Amino acid sequence: METNEQSSLRAALQPEALRAALSPGRPVFADPWASPNDMFACFVAVSVVDPWLLWLGGKLMGSIFGFSSHWHLGVYMVAALVGAAGFMTIVGRRRTSLSVDLVVIAIWLVLGLIVAPVLGLALSPVPAIICYAVLLVGNFVYVRLFGRWEKAFLHTLSWPLVWSALALLFAWVGYHTLFYQYP
Repeated sequence: METNEQSSLRAALQPEALRAALSPGRPVFADPWASPNDMFACFVAVSVVDPWLLWLGGKLMGSIFGFSSHWHLGVYMVAALVGAAGFMTIVGRRRTSLSVDLVVIAIWLVLGLIVAPVLGLALSPVPAIICYAVLLVGNFVYVRLFGRWEKAFLHTLSWPLVWSALALLFAWVGYHTLFYQYP
């Protein structure tokens, strides 16, 4: 895979660069533990962005479609886990260009702000969890079937396990302390 390092945000946001980013090549997954920047990005996304994104998306979609914006705890935690898996997929792959990064992060934000809340709040808890499980399995299949690995897959398996556990913990803490506090 050819790396196209774009040094400026202006160049990455050019229409031709964004069009090229819409058809990325086969992802190559590096050892994400080797990069402190990737670990920090994952920490911020899993602990702050993902829980807030789901909560804000729930408020927004609830007001637009007229359903309750109060998540069930299990559904909220599974939605946060799916969001964390999506972000880990973004962070774990080798960077090809800033345009590709911007496109996939924008897609992740749209999924977290619109799609996940509609699934989690419009459906009853069991079908919602089933839909999220399908999304989680789809993400895993994408990574396993289409991705190539710089190191053995089992070596990098600790990355998703640790961040998945942290995503569940931060979703539970955020749910109880920030968004839906105990009466």
